[in-house]
Amino acid sequence: MLYPAKRCYSIFLLAILNMLLLLCLLFLTPLIAFAEIPENFVLEITGDGITNPVSLTLAELETMEQYQRVYSTINTWPTKSWYAGKGVRLRELLAAAKIKEEARLIRFVSSDGYEVTLTVKELFEDERYYFPGLKDNHPHDGSVPGSTKGKTEIEPILALLSAEDSSDLADMNDRDSLLLMFGQRAITEQTNNLFLKRVCKIEVLTAAPEKWDNPKVNIPDGTVVPEGTMLTLSNKQNNEDKIHYTTDGSTPTVNSPIFNWSASRWWPLRSDNLSLVNSPIEIKKDTVIKAITIGPGKEDSEVVTYTFTVDHTGMVADPTKTAGGPPTGITLDRETINLKPGSTFRLAASITPYNAADQQVVWSSSDTRAVVVDNKGLVSVVGPGTAVITAKTVDGGHTATCIVNGPGEDSGQVAAPITDAGLSGGELPENPAKLPEPPAPEPEIGADFGKEKDLLTDESAVVAAGKGDKSQHLSSGQLTRQLPEDERQLPEGKGQYLVEKKDFADSPVFTETGLPGNQSRQVFEVSPSTITFPLQEAPKNLHAYMVTIFFVLFLYGIGKRYAEYIKEQ
Repeated sequence: MLYPAKRCYSIFLLAILNMLLLLCLLFLTPLIAFAEIPENFVLEITGDGITNPVSLTLAELETMEQYQRVYSTINTWPTKSWYAGKGVRLRELLAAAKIKEEARLIRFVSSDGYEVTLTVKELFEDERYYFPGLKDNHPHDGSVPGSTKGKTEIEPILALLSAEDSSDLADMNDRDSLLLMFGQRAITEQTNNLFLKRVCKIEVLTAAPEKWDNPKVNIPDGTVVPEGTMLTLSNKQNNEDKIHYTTDGSTPTVNSPIFNWSASRWWPLRSDNLSLVNSPIEIKKDTVIKAITIGPGKEDSEVVTYTFTVDHTGMVADPTKTAGGPPTGITLDRETINLKPGSTFRLAASITPYNAADQQVVWSSSDTRAVVVDNKGLVSVVGPGTAVITAKTVDGGHTATCIVNGPGEDSGQVAAPITDAGLSGGELPENPAKLPEPPAPEPEIGADFGKEKDLLTDESAVVAAGKGDKSQHLSSGQLTRQLPEDERQLPEGKGQYLVEKKDFADSPVFTETGLPGNQSRQVFEVSPSTITFPLQEAPKNLHAYMVTIFFVLFLYGIGKRYAEYIKEQ
């Protein structure tokens, strides 16, 4: 049997990863007890959604009534599989913690830092089932629905014993204990990616769940299309959140067909057959598409409706294959967002026309010490302050902004968005500290994250940040004007890094540098004779030890990633 080049490459790569995994296990087995539950293990149940915080040891969990079942499940590849589990009902655990009626969210945290958040509604109020006919019609492919015949309602549990990809209760062990397990609401629902291993903490929260973003179609609503036009649906994530749709005018539910069967995390590995799994919708007659986004941890999106009329004259061009020329505008799905430190939010940019020749977006942050953004619009709060996130078309002719308020900021008093015109006249404002900064230059390889270049000695940084106009370059905590070339040189005899205190105190660098808040300025004098610090001699074998530890950790990381891949397969 002949395989395409990409598939041969994937098989070869998996073989290499398999060998590395075996080496990793050989190295790690003598050092650690894999997945062994510590003797002092305690399951914590906390949060503002309960009135009686609970801490339970493994022995106490074992004395509680045990619930034993087989679970049907599908992962996000998607692949079908069975799971056997025996453990404590979640309802009993939360009842012991006296869950409040206003509880809305439940966050499960594992000992290795992974988290899964689910709504109370989807976990307890929606009926969940075991489908014995899951593998009917196809034994593995999760995009081929099985049979709902004989479905049995089933309880969510924290399993002390479980068996992956097995329906035999005799195969169960405590390797993944405590394992979060629950049933499917529909025969096609993908739940396996939410089966969290080694749960050690449960947080019950009263915060209202967010909503998933509405699905979008690849051409404008109301378009007249030729017969046979292929339409695609999408949303921001295209991952755990699934787009359910109908074409008969009925309202879609979790039982309706799924468009994005395969999660976006696997698309690079499915480039040869992705369109066969996430199949476009063929329009053969006048069609009304209704779609909704349903996923874990959030409320369902609004139901959106798209109507398309078919032209049978052959005079209308296929809009999905027609180029639209250069961009004429860009918008963001949010104008302002409030995020806590360490939290993230993905902004979605829409370019007009929908079929613009270049759909690429350049993202930037006005203050990378407060908020950073990646090249896909993922915003992350990394420090205090307010920042303006700017999305710009590649040609630079169109921009859209979103204000992000960091911790301690008043959402009613935020910096104004940056406009296309920038600062007028090239003059400095009276109070430059209140203006957002332009995008900072990318850090060099090996540089510390968040550390800015020295603007006194690196003119390229000034040009990059100010786009060639030095008079417009503003950076909080840096100079508000550029020094002449001759003033950038250190005085002779002062060394490369240190200057005399009497010279520095009167310099324009000292007097014009802006420090945030009311921070005081301090200058210290040191001399070679002040104090000496003897250097400690490094152990002779330290280098070898470090190399060995790095190699073991590297192999462990590869093995963990490979195990996740095999699970999704």
